Amino acid sequence: MKPVLVFDMNETLLDMSALDPTFARILGQAQGSELRKKWFTLVLELFLTATITGEYRSFEKLTDDALQMLAQQQGRETSPDDRAALKDALAKIPAYPDVSPGLTRLKEAGFTIATLTNSSVESADRLLGVAGLRQQFDAVLSVDAVKRFKPARETYEYAAKDLGVKPGDILLVAAHAWDIAGAMAAGCEAAFIARPEKVLSPSGPEPKYQAADLTMLAERVCADLT
Repeated sequence: MKPVLVFDMNETLLDMSALDPTFARILGQAQGSELRKKWFTLVLELFLTATITGEYRSFEKLTDDALQMLAQQQGRETSPDDRAALKDALAKIPAYPDVSPGLTRLKEAGFTIATLTNSSVESADRLLGVAGLRQQFDAVLSVDAVKRFKPARETYEYAAKDLGVKPGDILLVAAHAWDIAGAMAAGCEAAFIARPEKVLSPSGPEPKYQAADLTMLAERVCADLT
């Protein structure tokens, strides 16, 4: 049986560097790249805290909270217009150029493809549509269904149940070491895509596949499993 490929979205499929000009404009700095990275680190801290404490809030709420926290770190305040600008930018994040051909290769090889995201289903559907990728996916799944963020075990178990397979039949594809670790702890296989500045933990679990981009990963998966 071929595994079901379940993809993370943010930073795995979608290039969040597209947000850099928005952060530069909101916070009045020439370069937005470091601001965006600091913001996403705060987002990660917030959803990991929410998962540990059991106080679930939507991913969209956490992204807004993180922006306000980042602004305070910079000695600034955000206006409603600033927050609306980030929300608008978050709805238009493009895919990395290797994503569409990689997904096409996997679909042509007969793999079932889904996404499991910490964002809402509505947000994921919209983003995949804007990126021209929605038709490639057989299912779009969100952690909202279980009110727990990845890398909590329940999120991967939910994906397996919804897709009608066992966790061991899932190959989770992500650019984050924490997502890889969470999936493997839940019994899934995993594949790591080495997006810019993304690395695996040297003492963490080793995924079944590692590749520089999705086209390379697709070729390896197809050669191995078809």
